[in-house]
Amino acid sequence: MAKQTRVAVIGAGISGLVAIKEALAAGFDVVGFDARPEVGGAWAYQDCALDDQPDAVWSSMYQGTMLNSCRDTSSFSDFPFDPARYPDYFKHTLMLQYLNEYADHFGLRAHIRLRTTVLECVPQEDGTWAVRTQQEGVSESETALFDAVFACSGHLSSPMIPDFPGLKDFQGQFLHSHCYRTPAPFEGKKVAIIGFGSSAVDIACEIAPQAKELHLITRRGGWVLPRYILGKPTEALDNRATQLWIPSKVSQWLQTKLLNIVDIPSPPSLVPSHRLLEQSPTLRGDFKEKVATGLITIQRATVSTFTPTGLSLTPSLPTTTTPPPTTIDADVIIAATGYNLTLPYVPPSTLTSPQTPPNSVALYKLLLPAHHRNLFLLGFAETIGPLPPAAEAQARHTVALLSGRIPTPSQDEITRGIAAFHAHQAKSFVHSPRHALVTHMIAYTDGLLEPLGAAPTFGRLLGRVFTSGQPWRALKVLSAVWFGIPASAQWRLVGEGSAVELAEETVLRIASGKGELSLGERRALGLV
Repeated sequence: MAKQTRVAVIGAGISGLVAIKEALAAGFDVVGFDARPEVGGAWAYQDCALDDQPDAVWSSMYQGTMLNSCRDTSSFSDFPFDPARYPDYFKHTLMLQYLNEYADHFGLRAHIRLRTTVLECVPQEDGTWAVRTQQEGVSESETALFDAVFACSGHLSSPMIPDFPGLKDFQGQFLHSHCYRTPAPFEGKKVAIIGFGSSAVDIACEIAPQAKELHLITRRGGWVLPRYILGKPTEALDNRATQLWIPSKVSQWLQTKLLNIVDIPSPPSLVPSHRLLEQSPTLRGDFKEKVATGLITIQRATVSTFTPTGLSLTPSLPTTTTPPPTTIDADVIIAATGYNLTLPYVPPSTLTSPQTPPNSVALYKLLLPAHHRNLFLLGFAETIGPLPPAAEAQARHTVALLSGRIPTPSQDEITRGIAAFHAHQAKSFVHSPRHALVTHMIAYTDGLLEPLGAAPTFGRLLGRVFTSGQPWRALKVLSAVWFGIPASAQWRLVGEGSAVELAEETVLRIASGKGELSLGERRALGLV
């Protein structure tokens, strides 16, 4: 009798839960670990006092956090959101509710050891891993051997604070956005926010109406998209056909033109030199309005130094002359400066090597480290689009590798694949630490599932028109997948791991705009 594959899954958030589910489906012996007292990972809200040490706080959720991707693209492929209970976009509390429902539906809780911290994972000569853990309230650590380790804890728990000159001299309040929770403590204060990612924009919009002044400091500017365009979620305008058939430069030019028609034009201080989607997208419908009405002041600049009363800035807008420094006063400065790309429980050579270019990682398919066997990093890819479908594809791909259904790539394939990814990144995205892990969700997910025959290519779906026995239904599915909103159910329509009845029902229900799960979906999910 063949030995049962034993895997450790570290983290019980989006990636950890789907990894446990897919590993169990493959017949693996699975043990999940999470230091938190509940499942949900970063989506499980955690209080944070403004004077707390940021590294002691796992979750960066603030009370107003909303999804940046819409309901119909953000579910796991075989567990759709019920539109009767989940709106187009929703708060973090509903996402946590969904993850708990997912864990219960697939019976995952019995395989997860909560309040258990993974201290280190040590590779053994035979390819196994020694995983040392510490359970809360137990004095001694415990070590166990596993055939493989799925690292699913993400990289949004170690805030990155640049070495700002003069920071120690600042007499006001300084914090990282990781510890921001509500706008109330900043009422009537002069606030400066450093950064221009999703957190910076969200926090600026929350604080600005109550602050005395709010300055948002950005070096490059950027694109901020509304959640809705022409009455539909923004993602509905960037479907599979536009992403895979139209050259990216043409697609981004068309999308930029449309954005300038339907939304408030960006002021010069915001307009970047890079094209739309050459950076991680930020969605916030009221941001430009708050800029236009003066609630938010944009400072296109770099931080020269902190002063006792604020900041000295060097303007960074393109100009033929050298502009003088700008000084602003601030009672509070918030650094929305991202996170350190660290994973403390794995070997230090996991993410990079001496040959890795700056602002890059040594991960094959953003999943397999170049120098370690049977270690897989799920959920580290930062997709332009929702994480759940991509994390699920990573889990399905990884389980297929361990099961032998996909051949293990050679070291040469890994080296060439990583180099090709670096070249693609340099051509497609802003070259910065923030974009070391960024990739386009549909193409990335297809690439992981293609070896399983599970990518819903035009040819595969067109073939079903002639072979399914229901040509009209198959044609509607083809149209919905390629020309409609990119619903995650599309990756269960064909190939290994398909769930055709549920996937078709979900894709067609979303295309029709119905406000509740269909009878076919409820039947396939065992709800009736």
